[in-house]
Amino acid sequence: MMALSMLRRGAILAASLSVCVTSHARAEPLGFGAYVGNSPAELSRFERWVGRPVDHIAAHTGRENWKDWVGSIKWSIGLWAPVDKPIAWTIPLMVKGGSLADAAAGKYDDFYRQGARLLAASCPKEDRIYIRTGEEFNGDWMPWAAQGHERDFIAAYRRFVAAFRSQSPRFRFEWNVNVGETRMNAADGYPGDDDVDVIGMDFYYNRAWDPADPILAWNKMVERPYGLKWLEQFAAEHKKPTAYPEWGVNSDAAGPYIKKAAEWFASHRVVYERVWDSNDGFPGKLSDGQYPNAGAAYIAAFGAATASPRSPRHCR
Repeated sequence: MMALSMLRRGAILAASLSVCVTSHARAEPLGFGAYVGNSPAELSRFERWVGRPVDHIAAHTGRENWKDWVGSIKWSIGLWAPVDKPIAWTIPLMVKGGSLADAAAGKYDDFYRQGARLLAASCPKEDRIYIRTGEEFNGDWMPWAAQGHERDFIAAYRRFVAAFRSQSPRFRFEWNVNVGETRMNAADGYPGDDDVDVIGMDFYYNRAWDPADPILAWNKMVERPYGLKWLEQFAAEHKKPTAYPEWGVNSDAAGPYIKKAAEWFASHRVVYERVWDSNDGFPGKLSDGQYPNAGAAYIAAFGAATASPRSPRHCR
């Protein structure tokens, strides 16, 4: 699913990308999450519906221009400050109209450092801040689409990481691919183990082109080229944990698929996962009764009865 600009997308809850972990000695997974949009009220509604709190907030920031890039980070920090949970960040690699060549040459480094300073100050109680950048680079819809520009993408990603690390040693970085994209060999866009902490994937069950049978759809998601099996194998080769910061369904018959997803997350070294509980960009909202059977299956698989005991973590 293509990532959206800040006004359309805004804070993904729960376990994804950027968050801070309480201590190096106790690097707990972020775990459970959901994308609900830029709205603390929607987050509260989702938590009441599912019967448990999310483990952290996840925020996506803007990329209309560089003023928006920096300003939306400030805005998101203020928006979620009253909630006082660790925040997971998706920060664009560059803005609309930018180029991978310019990013690779360091022309955006000053903006990266500005953003890093803001984020480093935003979560003082957490000693790791996870950042996802350059997401879904193996598709053709992002400004940083890497097909034919793999070297520039890698260099740009590394410049981003170096700029953030220059401001704080707490940052950790997710390298993220879109499921099933065969326009390029996703591995050709891998920046190297030194610049990647988590290997992530976005995947959506879309009844417009996936099998109507939810088990067949799940098996396709796992076995397809650059599917879930590929991701876990690639991560194991590089000794990295995995993450699924975006996943969703748009079928009321998706209950068995949802159950399989929960089992997959539980049986692998997954740092965080986040369901798409929204109709923004993908009609996947479960908490409003749009897909009542799928919603009930989600609560059964991810609700209060399945939650592991853990102490709430705070950002401030």
